[in-house]
Amino acid sequence: MLTTANQRNTRKIELVLDEHGTIVSVGATKEAQGMARYLPVGESFAARAHEGDRDYLSETVRWVREDPAREATIRVRFQRANGRLMNTFATCRGDGNTTRIDLAADEAGLAWRAEWQMRRVVEGSLQGIVVRSNEEILYMNDGFAKLLGYASADDLLAQDKTTLNEAIHPDDRQMIVDRIQARLSGNEVLSHYEFRLVRRDGAIVWVDTLATLLNWDGKLASLSWLTDITARKHMEDELVKSKESAEFANRAKTEFLANMSHELRTPLNAILGFSEVITGQMFGPVGTPKYLGYAEDIHHSGLHLLDLINDVLDLAKLEAGKLDLRETNVSVPGVIAQCMALVRERAQHAGVSLGVELPDHVPELRADERTVKQVLLNLLSNAVKFTPEGGRVTVGATIGPKGLALSVSDTGIGMSPADIEIALAPFGQIDSDLARKHQGTGLGLPITRSLVRLHGGDIAIASTPKMGTTITAHFPASRLVRAAA
Repeated sequence: MLTTANQRNTRKIELVLDEHGTIVSVGATKEAQGMARYLPVGESFAARAHEGDRDYLSETVRWVREDPAREATIRVRFQRANGRLMNTFATCRGDGNTTRIDLAADEAGLAWRAEWQMRRVVEGSLQGIVVRSNEEILYMNDGFAKLLGYASADDLLAQDKTTLNEAIHPDDRQMIVDRIQARLSGNEVLSHYEFRLVRRDGAIVWVDTLATLLNWDGKLASLSWLTDITARKHMEDELVKSKESAEFANRAKTEFLANMSHELRTPLNAILGFSEVITGQMFGPVGTPKYLGYAEDIHHSGLHLLDLINDVLDLAKLEAGKLDLRETNVSVPGVIAQCMALVRERAQHAGVSLGVELPDHVPELRADERTVKQVLLNLLSNAVKFTPEGGRVTVGATIGPKGLALSVSDTGIGMSPADIEIALAPFGQIDSDLARKHQGTGLGLPITRSLVRLHGGDIAIASTPKMGTTITAHFPASRLVRAAA
């Protein structure tokens, strides 16, 4: 019979061999199904054994068959398909013309192998692994010693580094002690945190730590897996510094634009005022008529420059977050009528017709009226500017579940997807024959989008080159003023 240890083995196979040693029957417990597939019916049992065990196995089978009362248990190795050996105990008994063999896995050998493999994993891990209490280190692998600048755990321990606390950065020690105490008391079974270690050369190492509670030699201890994240921390610091530097540069740029715009307005007001006095000949006729033409050119150029400065100042205010909304209930049809009146003369001069398409009822909009006018004027001015003679510009509005959609459509030059990206970028200007005929800062659409976003909405652009463009300003439903029931 099998030994007591093998009787307790749940991985067992029962074989029946004929007089030639061929397997004629195989039975296996559930746990031994994997082992049984290496011993198929119709194959020689001895041929399946490791070549170093075949003669011994064959002789044992012959010996027990000579006397039915005989029984023998031997250790036999079998070759797996992957080349590894499977260690078993084989108990052989004769039974007439057949031989019965009970195979049981060598559980002690399997346990030793599993332990050996796990030890290789732990010892060879690049992560630092530490088992400790609050007072002492119970185990450490070489990976942890290397985090501290030592060649191995033995090298570290030889330097009288018998506790982990002195290798922890002073600012993090109390946090680590508190974490371990929380685990040992059962208040924190699993922990994930970051802290700093001090290498033997004084360098700081950041580690990401996953720690848990375990039983070590009959007492509770803390198991920690430590991963070096120093490079990641340095990268994060650089990103923070870059972000702060970019924010500082952006603030400086915004302040410069705001100050510059204000400073430019003072001499510009003088240019506009004096050129207007000259063109109006308020203090008498100008001696040479040609000077009147020059004065008119100066005045028109000054007005254009004033528009550019206002755009730059608006952009500076938006970027600085200093543009406050003065919200009132705004009549959308009223704003549209005012804006259409302001661009009508320009449209007539360009040979562009204007149109309005509104639903029967448009609720009031809770918004900054001046800002809404600026949004609509920017869209109308762009549409008229980039629509050739004979084209049409239409203002429309729709009300839906998501709010108010205020749109301006034209039959102008249109834009490609790449052109749209340029148009939405500050100071971006589309390169086309018609676009080059008109001066501008390229701030109209960026400012328009920012103003709509201040109201919690956004703009959408649908355009096809040489066919036209529709730009829609979406205002959220929360800004619609519903009539009282």
